[in-house]
Amino acid sequence: MSASPQAAAKTGALRVDFAGRRVLVTGGSRGIAGAIARAFAGNGATIALNYCAQADARAGFPDAAERMQASLRQAGVKATAIEGDLTQRGAAAALAERAIAELGGIDIVVLSASVQIHKDFIDQSEADVALQLQINLVANIELLQRLIPPMRNSGWGRIISIGSVQEIAPSGEMPIYAMTKAAQENLVRNLAIQNARYGITVNNIAPGLVQTDRNAFRRRDPAAWDAIAAGANPIGRAGQPDDIAGAALFLASDAASFVTGSTLQATGGAHIPWARPGASHPLAAKSAGDSRS
Repeated sequence: MSASPQAAAKTGALRVDFAGRRVLVTGGSRGIAGAIARAFAGNGATIALNYCAQADARAGFPDAAERMQASLRQAGVKATAIEGDLTQRGAAAALAERAIAELGGIDIVVLSASVQIHKDFIDQSEADVALQLQINLVANIELLQRLIPPMRNSGWGRIISIGSVQEIAPSGEMPIYAMTKAAQENLVRNLAIQNARYGITVNNIAPGLVQTDRNAFRRRDPAAWDAIAAGANPIGRAGQPDDIAGAALFLASDAASFVTGSTLQATGGAHIPWARPGASHPLAAKSAGDSRS
């Protein structure tokens, strides 16, 4: 019997030996990044969790980083939590320095910290735009400029950015966020070319709808959420953070040593033009003689 399309993916299906590897995950105290940190830890890696205390408190999880670090350590994993507010210029460079000092180096970095502001383009204030540019782009640039040189020196490295289906299917309610994710994906391809000869791969994961605390406001009405999830993609469910964690493990593994400059679409098929239940296919309106595009 096949599983229900609403069923969540099984956790821990992918096993990779990351013993001796040192991993920095930004925004790693909860959500997708938290699942990625746990997945690397469960496969033997040493973990540095970046978090922002103010952001966690605003989201209603003031002790998220402490709890995450404690759970990893109780499982026998060497883990350190590094507070860093990436809204501040220079914070990302300081984070890189501390992570290198705490772990003795960084082999794998997962760029997950981001912010999205749900407003029409016209209503996005200068502060809204600046905040999204800073966290989603500038902080990542600062971090990579510090982490890439030692990766080059060691002849090995893995850089994984967490993008979004918004890169190619932007939502009108998150125009600046979508723009920054598209720019990040472009940077990934550029850095992949520049760093391939050093044994460094650079890849991007583009999640679709994933059930996290970020979209908890949409689940206040369970029936409405079920409808959103069912129509979000051809698979017919929201993704779970562990779905994205598995993709990150693959891209960091030796199995993906020939994969660089790529975007793995973890969207349940939402990035493909498709007909939602009860709707006509988006291309069906074109007749054979219609030359419009």
